[in-house]
Amino acid sequence: MIQGQEIAAEIKERLRQEVRKRGIDPGLAVILVGDDAESMHYVQLKQKAVEFIGGRCEIINPSADISRADLIEHIEQLNQDEKTHGILVQLPLPGSLNADEEMVLASIDVGKDVDGFHPFNQGRLFTGKAQLVSCAALSCMELLERCVEPEGKHAVLIGDSMDLIQPLALLLLARGSRVEIFPEVDGWEEAARRGEILVVEKGTPQMVTADKVREGAVVIDAGFYWEPGKVCGNVDTESVQGTAGWLAPVPGGIGPVLIAKLLENLVKASSSSTS
Repeated sequence: MIQGQEIAAEIKERLRQEVRKRGIDPGLAVILVGDDAESMHYVQLKQKAVEFIGGRCEIINPSADISRADLIEHIEQLNQDEKTHGILVQLPLPGSLNADEEMVLASIDVGKDVDGFHPFNQGRLFTGKAQLVSCAALSCMELLERCVEPEGKHAVLIGDSMDLIQPLALLLLARGSRVEIFPEVDGWEEAARRGEILVVEKGTPQMVTADKVREGAVVIDAGFYWEPGKVCGNVDTESVQGTAGWLAPVPGGIGPVLIAKLLENLVKASSSSTS
């Protein structure tokens, strides 16, 4: 069982020591539009993590009816602020702003795009030269590389998201993996049984059972569902445990590492701004 909490704690402690040793002051600005309670919870977790490593985190909370122009103006001001090294727009955006998501993300300074969502950073992944890479994809690679050498491995990715599956596919290709993607949950079972690496982000709760997993595979569950009395992902943890060689479950797998990778990107951005 891959212990995401332990890995995240290790990364955060390393970053805290680095910040202290180098005397840097990483500053993150998080824009949370509206008053969604779940989004606020995630933002506060990020704030706590930034403060743990010795950085600063400012939460900007405009109302849900803010215009696209005003939201982008907020971002432009942060782009110009030398003390703000990273800018993060908490997604999803509410209401009509959701349709403007790409334009909003594209207004963030490329060097401050700590989520790795800017179109330029996403595009530069094709050449392996993105300044900042999606935290979700980085967290997945962190877990994989602690278990196996990706080169030559057959990776099966189920999903189509721009924050995990798409960048992860490019990172794996760059490491020499053979990558197979199933954007929709249709006919994935046979491919999953071939995968030495299996990452599942899309589908139904606990759909991946032992009979759909290759013996000894590295399985990363990236789904998230509220079931009666518990949280679960796309993988049936109890079933798969005896078949998978390594398993990153939900909860406790990729989630904690994602925030740790955000901190890595923030420290990287703050270092670039002072170099």
